[in-house]
Amino acid sequence: MNNRKVSFLVAAAIMLTPVFSVQAAPGNTGDNDSMDINITGTVVANGSCTFNQGGTLNVDFGEVKLMSSGTNTVELSGDYRKSLVSDFFCDGDTDGLLQMKFTSTTGTYETYQGAQVLAADKAFIGIELVVNGAPQNMGEWFTIDQNAAPALKAQLVQLNTTTSESIVSGDVFSASGTLTMAFN
Repeated sequence: MNNRKVSFLVAAAIMLTPVFSVQAAPGNTGDNDSMDINITGTVVANGSCTFNQGGTLNVDFGEVKLMSSGTNTVELSGDYRKSLVSDFFCDGDTDGLLQMKFTSTTGTYETYQGAQVLAADKAFIGIELVVNGAPQNMGEWFTIDQNAAPALKAQLVQLNTTTSESIVSGDVFSASGTLTMAFN
């Protein structure tokens, strides 16, 4: 996970179109006049947030056990869930909607029980993002409270059964992504 400061500059154009009209006195057929007024400006916000742990975060699921589940098929044996450190500090003008999203470095996602999960390089394994105990679609923004860091977890999920012939004891799998925080 990269140490990331989030700041933004918002350009806003405000268009006011007051219409002034001059009403002629009864019996006077004078012309009506109008004037368009355009006002533009820039809004500058100086809020920023920084992840406290800095650098890249590696999540090691350790030894992942697979059990035979039938003719040449295997299934995950056990629960593989690891906490992701997501503490952060915000300062400056931090009013606004603070959000996070976890995106795949490769842009590849799989679907597991209706949610987008991070695809691993071994086709039968995916990594699900769990936010405050609930599955969260990878690649989508979710709102967080800047006064309390969310409880983020990475959980291994089995996307499909696979033949045991394509898996060798000692195989290593990997996946990578980026956790981004922004005022949206």
